Amino acid sequence: MRKLTADAFGRAVAYVKTCARPLEKALYSCRFEEGPEDAVIDELLRFRNPDGGFGHALEPDVRTPSSSALATGIALRTIAQLDWQEADEMVPGAIDYLLATLNRKSLTWRAVPRDTNEFPHAPWWHDKDGSLAAAFHDFQIIPRVLILGSLHSYAAMPRELLERLTDAALTAISERPTLGTGGGSDLEYVAYLAVAPGLPQASRDLLTELVTATVPKVVITDPSEWSGYCLTPLRAAPRPTSLGAQAIRDALDAHLDWTIDHQAADGAWDPTWSWFGSYPEAWAEAEQAWRGILTLETLLSLRAFGRL
Repeated sequence: MRKLTADAFGRAVAYVKTCARPLEKALYSCRFEEGPEDAVIDELLRFRNPDGGFGHALEPDVRTPSSSALATGIALRTIAQLDWQEADEMVPGAIDYLLATLNRKSLTWRAVPRDTNEFPHAPWWHDKDGSLAAAFHDFQIIPRVLILGSLHSYAAMPRELLERLTDAALTAISERPTLGTGGGSDLEYVAYLAVAPGLPQASRDLLTELVTATVPKVVITDPSEWSGYCLTPLRAAPRPTSLGAQAIRDALDAHLDWTIDHQAADGAWDPTWSWFGSYPEAWAEAEQAWRGILTLETLLSLRAFGRL
């Protein structure tokens, strides 16, 4: 079994500590060095707006400072993964933002704000005459399922509304022909919801069965495709305990070897996507942010699989 060498690990750590965003630096310290969780919260607060939502390129491909449901969902997931009760102080404000921006008819959130076009952004977040809603299936899964994965951890969301949101999301998930197409964010979010504390057992069982059955059908096992944007084995199952991981263990082992071999010279791991020439200066900033995020995520996966 191939492992990341001590030298390669040192280069990755050095990259995170010198080039990653302060948020990822704080998360690395927390995850690997028993650093304080309040430092993570301090950095996360930098992305929060007065309306309680989060923006300011917390999701690096969306550079508007305005709050978005997507960024707020990412923030709530980060908070939910911390074992620090004071972190929960940010939750009520985030839920107030989500309640204020929820489409009560469709029970969905628009993924990114309407001013996204006015700021640098990835091409897939551009909206022209409703193209964004069409591309993201009327936001039935992205970002709703990501948000629900965290809301089930808290008691601040009105229970009746949470149940309605969950039922609507489950219907949308069951009606989707195939999860995990493209980069697989929809499958990732469904897997996150499936293990959410507080999710009713019947819903958990349904989603667990669905994700476990879907992962081996849609994961990309051809190494020649892993350099492009696709649902790689580690994207589908970033931990040995991830749903569906046992069914693709051979592919995971191969992808772990491949990942170790494809570390950049400076210690980072690169995104497998770009903005295709749009906003080159902003993309350079977003790319560096993603390199920090991906390097931290890769180190966490390598450690979980015993590859450090």
